[in-house]
Amino acid sequence: MNTVSTESKSSPEGSILVPAIVGLVVASILAYTLLSYALSLIAMLGLFFFMLFGLIIGAAMYRTADKSKIVPRSNAIVATALVSLVCWSIAVTKEAVDYPENFVDNALENEKVRTPRGKVKEMRSELHTFITDYLKSEYPPGGILGYFKMVGTGGSVELKVSSQINTVMIKPRVSPLVWWIRVLASVVLLYVSIWSQVSLLTKPPKVREIRHVEDAGDDESGAEENT
Repeated sequence: MNTVSTESKSSPEGSILVPAIVGLVVASILAYTLLSYALSLIAMLGLFFFMLFGLIIGAAMYRTADKSKIVPRSNAIVATALVSLVCWSIAVTKEAVDYPENFVDNALENEKVRTPRGKVKEMRSELHTFITDYLKSEYPPGGILGYFKMVGTGGSVELKVSSQINTVMIKPRVSPLVWWIRVLASVVLLYVSIWSQVSLLTKPPKVREIRHVEDAGDDESGAEENT
């Protein structure tokens, strides 16, 4: 223990800047292309992907750091929090931006919604305009904030368009409680999974080597048991 403490004091201080930049790039790509769709998966299945991709982001940050130096714990915590929040923010914002188009798709699939034959394109345009105006009027100022206000309170949509004889009530896919749990849990899982990798940078090189040897030994033991 004293040896580890002495090594920590004698080891040069490392920078978290490059790993943080790499983490932000990887996190932004994953959040925009994949994680924005993970939140909408049923039964909170999407939370698994936030944990999985968090490990990938953390691994990228760890691999691009200078392993011969120790990163101050406070700097590593701030970098992890920043990358987690940026990743999470892009994912939930993309979900909000895509909502009008998703609403149109769900409305057309609703058996209660009447779709005039040969006028699907016109119907899509009408539905898109309707939901955009609906968010502005019922959940001002509309747009992204309007979407969050609607799903956060479990608001249903009263579909009133010229092509419909009767008003159709379209309910939210999940309850507001489930939505809040899912959204808040996703950022926590992101942080924990990224930190599980980045935290190694705050430890002396010898401790990291021991950790990798132990992990390799566990993998080999598992392989032997399977055979």
